[in-house]
Amino acid sequence: LAFVPSACATRRPATSIAAVPISHTIVWKVAEGDLLRVRIYREPDLSGESPVTVGGTAFFAGVGRVSVEGLSLDSLQADLSARYAKFLVEAVVDVTVQRDIVVYGQVRTPGVFLVDPSTTVLGLLAKAGGASGMGRSPLLMLVKADGRQYRLPREARLSTMDITRNDAVYVQEESIWARNQQTFGAVTLGVTLLTSILGLILIVTR
Repeated sequence: LAFVPSACATRRPATSIAAVPISHTIVWKVAEGDLLRVRIYREPDLSGESPVTVGGTAFFAGVGRVSVEGLSLDSLQADLSARYAKFLVEAVVDVTVQRDIVVYGQVRTPGVFLVDPSTTVLGLLAKAGGASGMGRSPLLMLVKADGRQYRLPREARLSTMDITRNDAVYVQEESIWARNQQTFGAVTLGVTLLTSILGLILIVTR
């Protein structure tokens, strides 16, 4: 799968941005380009994968083409369970979705990665080979297709945030100032104290 920066959000984001809104539940809705994986218990011939087309539909063995765009995973699973229950006894249907997410910036292998709702931000970074910078804690940012930018929490699952295949995750190494802020602060304090002492000495010796 070719990585085409011009086809997604690749604007270099600012480092001072708000945190992305996080939900306590899965917020992903089925969208064009998603890959749906359906597993039906004891029915391997009906199980399989189905991509969501431009028209927002997907083909499922045994039931045909179904409109799926905009459905939550729970709604899609309930819909397919009802359809398969018409000709299967006690149909047990499990549906998962996978989505292409772009990762770029200071990573070892930037590109497009297929992820599922359980993938965390750190898991996505690992798929890209990890950060390539010298900092221990790189800044991870979500760049929306419309230009909005949000800071990403490392442990959050991707399914708890509004992230689509048209968005991108940007990885940026921490600035030297950010990495050494405590050190710089101590040096600044030391210089300030030294300056004060020298000032007192000059006053006393006059």
